Amino acid sequence: MSSPVITLSPVSGSFPFETKMIPLPSGTKIALGYEMPNGPARLPSTTNGWFAPQQTEDTAIDAVFPLPLSFLHAELWCDGGKVFIRDLKAPFGTLVNGTTITEDTVLKQGDVVGLGKKVPREDKTPVYLTDLHLCAVTAEVSISGLSS
Repeated sequence: MSSPVITLSPVSGSFPFETKMIPLPSGTKIALGYEMPNGPARLPSTTNGWFAPQQTEDTAIDAVFPLPLSFLHAELWCDGGKVFIRDLKAPFGTLVNGTTITEDTVLKQGDVVGLGKKVPREDKTPVYLTDLHLCAVTAEVSISGLSS
């Protein structure tokens, strides 16, 4: 029997990322977060929950990470024919359909998951931070292969 797959597709205004098709093997929790430079070897791909930095033309900044996304932000898993998401106490929170979640939450087809919230630019925002730095990772959910 194959594992269910959750597809996360970027929505308008999201930090840019390639659509992810993440298998959810039974009993396995999949972490969502970013690749940390000089951290443990976790290579981002379209089939895992690690989000890659975006390269920029600005030589002062080698790569752009979204500030609202935490190193370990949230986790996904499948149980009883349902897909769940849990916030891992990320400073900018995890949202489902615009609402911050505080407990395990069931994801449904077409839900929109936000890993953090867009950070508004203020007078004290350093000028070297680009608009991409301030964007959250926001994705529409598609789920396939669930057995009810």
